[in-house]
Amino acid sequence: MNVTSFAQTRLWTLSVLCFAAAFALVIAGGLPERARYSGEIRADGQIVAPEIGAFAPPFQVTTLEGTFDLQAQRDTPVIINFWATWCIPCRVEMPELQAFHEAHPSIRIIALNLGESRSAIVDWVRALGLTFDIGMDSDQSIAGLYRLRGQPSTYVVSPGGAITSIFYGPTTRQSLKAALEPFLRTIP
Repeated sequence: MNVTSFAQTRLWTLSVLCFAAAFALVIAGGLPERARYSGEIRADGQIVAPEIGAFAPPFQVTTLEGTFDLQAQRDTPVIINFWATWCIPCRVEMPELQAFHEAHPSIRIIALNLGESRSAIVDWVRALGLTFDIGMDSDQSIAGLYRLRGQPSTYVVSPGGAITSIFYGPTTRQSLKAALEPFLRTIP
C-alpha cells in the first residue's frame, strides 16, 4: 500500500467515525421541535410559532370595518388567510371561504391582504361579495410573523390559540370543515 492510499484510507475512516459520532449525538439528544426553532418561547413556557401545535403569533390589524385582534378571539376558532388581488388561486379560493363563512358565521375569518391599496382591496371584495373580515397587512409584518411562503396560505387556530391546521395554496370549504370539525360540535 502506498502512502497516498494509506492517507486516503485514514481520512475515510476518520470521516466515518465523525459521522457516526454526530449521528449518536443526534439520537441521544434528539432534534429540536420545529416550533421551538421557528418561533419563540414565552416566559410562561408557551411556544409561539407559525407551526401546527404552537400558539399562533398574535397580531392586531386594521380591517375595512375597524380592527381585528387575534388575542381577543380566544373563545372561538379563527381562520387566518393571506391573499392578494393579483393571485389567481386566491380568487378561486375566496368563494370557498365565503361559502364556509355563510355556513358557519360564528367562526371568525380574517383574510389578510398583502400590501395593496385600500381601493384595490375594496373593489375586489365588492366584486366577490365577501362579508368576512378583511385585514390590510400594509407593511406585510403579519406575513413576516407567519413566515409566509406564498399565497394563498390559510391557518386554522383553535379557541385556545393553537394552530391546528395549515393549508398552503387554495383550500376548500370541505377541507376547512374537516379541519374545524372538533370545534363545530361545540359552538352554535
